[in-house]
Amino acid sequence: MTKYHLWFLLFCLLTEPRASRENYAPVMVTGILEESAILPAEIPSGHKLENINWASRTPVALVQPEGQSFKVITTHQNYRGRLNVPPNTYNLKISPLKMEDAGFYRADINLQNSATSTITITKNYTLHVYRRLAPPKITWNTVASENNICNITLMCFMEEGREAVKYQWTPLGEQAVESNGKSRLFIFQRPEDAPINYTCTAMNPVSNNSQSKLVQYLCAGALVTFDPRWYTLLSVLEMVIVIILTGMGFYLWHKKKQGVTHGRHNQREYVWPVNMNKEPRASRENYAPVMVTGILEESAILPAEIPSGHKLENINWASRTPVALVQPEGQSFKVITTHQNYRGRLNVPPNTYNLKISPLKMEDAGFYRADINLQNSATSTITITKNYTLHVYRRLAPPKITWNTVASENNTCNITLTCFMEEGREAVKYQWTPLGEQAVESNGKSRLFIFQRPERCSHKLHLHSHEPCQQQFSIQTCSISLCRTDWRGEKLEGGRRF
Repeated sequence: MTKYHLWFLLFCLLTEPRASRENYAPVMVTGILEESAILPAEIPSGHKLENINWASRTPVALVQPEGQSFKVITTHQNYRGRLNVPPNTYNLKISPLKMEDAGFYRADINLQNSATSTITITKNYTLHVYRRLAPPKITWNTVASENNICNITLMCFMEEGREAVKYQWTPLGEQAVESNGKSRLFIFQRPEDAPINYTCTAMNPVSNNSQSKLVQYLCAGALVTFDPRWYTLLSVLEMVIVIILTGMGFYLWHKKKQGVTHGRHNQREYVWPVNMNKEPRASRENYAPVMVTGILEESAILPAEIPSGHKLENINWASRTPVALVQPEGQSFKVITTHQNYRGRLNVPPNTYNLKISPLKMEDAGFYRADINLQNSATSTITITKNYTLHVYRRLAPPKITWNTVASENNTCNITLTCFMEEGREAVKYQWTPLGEQAVESNGKSRLFIFQRPERCSHKLHLHSHEPCQQQFSIQTCSISLCRTDWRGEKLEGGRRF
């Protein structure tokens, strides 16, 4: 019977989506410049969709179902006016495509697992954007050899859209050989050979185009024999010309530099007036992260700080996963959680644009990013990006203290106290009091070395110089007996301060 239960449990694990799962192998998507590309979402059947958060190097969009259609909320100005969801699908269509749209994409699909919980399925994509190819260009050069053979090189290339382009020449044979990734064709012709029309075809994953060149014997009258001494003389002349031109260039540069320096001393340098409070640029980012500190099981607030004089469209918050989309609604805000890790733990405090996370978990620590979309005019937006680093710490319980002792031959008892935290050791510092000649901190102040003689304690334990403490029991007895009246008369107990 137990075996059947195990098989049933395994079946449930394989068929039911986990709380959060990811397809690490990206789906390859190909698009054409100025046309469109579709990123397939493929929602599992039998689950109700809450939302899909799309992201790339920047946020992209939040897609929410509304009846039989979808509401697409653009979360970065780079994609404004270029996104929609085709009918009867959950996919994201980007049109018209730009070359900078190429790259990695991620869809965090939030599904209702029950009335009180969600699951997040993450899908990855790689989008390639190519141009439709124009006819390639063909150039050539010739070299005549002494045996009356004309060596012709044809070079095929694209002036634009060279990404992932492959080339192919036709016809080929003994007189025509491809080289340099097939972008070049070497042709060997004799005067008696008939003209041949060679065609270069350029291809990429979305298109191909061709160009042809009629090749006939091009070396007639071009064969010249040179004396080797002329080559030497030409080489020397070339070197002299290069040296003269280099010297003239350096002289002119030096004179110009002197003129500029002299002018700066005689006239005040003009600086363009810059108003730092003017309109924000179309997209800008604070690369230095804001440091935020929070306490485990309590809360942390990430400050958004919206520039005054601008109307907020939305704020897209993200960390290692998406976090939330914040939209103004009248005098308050609507917070749309975009990953199940943050469900029920987010809100925006009144009269602020900030994001509050409560209760905090240790895994909430790390990098955060806010893409703030503002209306710049009736038809355009700007995106301001702010970065944060969130540190999460525990409230400390009383530390633990352990000790050990070693009796030396000069009747001194060497005591080592070790202070430590059983939990929450991150960024913990230690400090002992009192200190002095007989008490020295060490090991990042987590240890205290104490050196005591019997005459400093009211209850002395006589130690012979040739009988140091050897056993653990003797060491503990030695330390308690010697130090009972020191340190305010308290016994050595773990978790207590002396």
